[in-house]
Amino acid sequence: MFEAAETLQRAAWLAVAGGLVLLALGFIHLLLVYAGILARKERGWRHWASRRSFTAALVLLLGAALMQVVAHRGLAGRPDAAPAVAATPPAGEERAEEEPAGADPPAKTAAAAVRPAVSAAEAEAAFGEALAARRQGRAGDAERAYGRARDAFAALGNERRVADALHGLGDLALARRDIAGAERLYLEARRLFAGLANRVGEANALVGLASVKAESGSRAAAAQLLDEAHALYLKAVSVRGRANVTLARAGIATDPARARRLYRDAAGLYIRAGMPEWADYARSRAR
Repeated sequence: MFEAAETLQRAAWLAVAGGLVLLALGFIHLLLVYAGILARKERGWRHWASRRSFTAALVLLLGAALMQVVAHRGLAGRPDAAPAVAATPPAGEERAEEEPAGADPPAKTAAAAVRPAVSAAEAEAAFGEALAARRQGRAGDAERAYGRARDAFAALGNERRVADALHGLGDLALARRDIAGAERLYLEARRLFAGLANRVGEANALVGLASVKAESGSRAAAAQLLDEAHALYLKAVSVRGRANVTLARAGIATDPARARRLYRDAAGLYIRAGMPEWADYARSRAR
């Protein structure tokens, strides 16, 4: 899914470029049509004064408009994903789409082979409900939905999605300043992601743990965890992850000039990742 998202963003930027080219060609064509009308008596300009040339110019402009619509939809990102907690990078909501972890390992016990009472669709619905509640600022509802999702994914034997739900619960714990609870949840999420060799998921958990250390006043420990997360994001080729790390580094920087530079760097990375709302947030902190 992560690769598909990155491909979609690249296609959107190509649509932007293509639309601009068509727009330029359309305006040039219109200018030539206008010039042909003014000089239609001259043999070399008669072709441009024709109805066919005018229609071609309109087709080019229409194509440019359609390309911009496609590009806008590809780059719009989450329409309602304005950052709810400024101190927390936007890792939790996206982690399921960052990196395909592959199929979960087969069940190791006979009991796990029994068909679970909950369906995968119900589990995903609970997870989606948690995301929606977080975006709307309903922390209590989000926590309950994450809990249902965690239990449902556990019943299905889907450890990767269990880890996703644990990370979401860790984000909520950190937001209400339950430092011990957030650390416990992030550590468990990291353990599961590491066991699945899911680099992006493990790196997201490390960013969460770094936020815990920063809240506890341990900036050096937070910086070390962010370095580990950045290395994993580089291996996974995750631009979004690198943006999250850069934003977190800016948040713990003691030098205001360095913090502003990091915020600007994070904004550029979020633009590349197709997350304009977080780019705007990073720019606002750089001022």
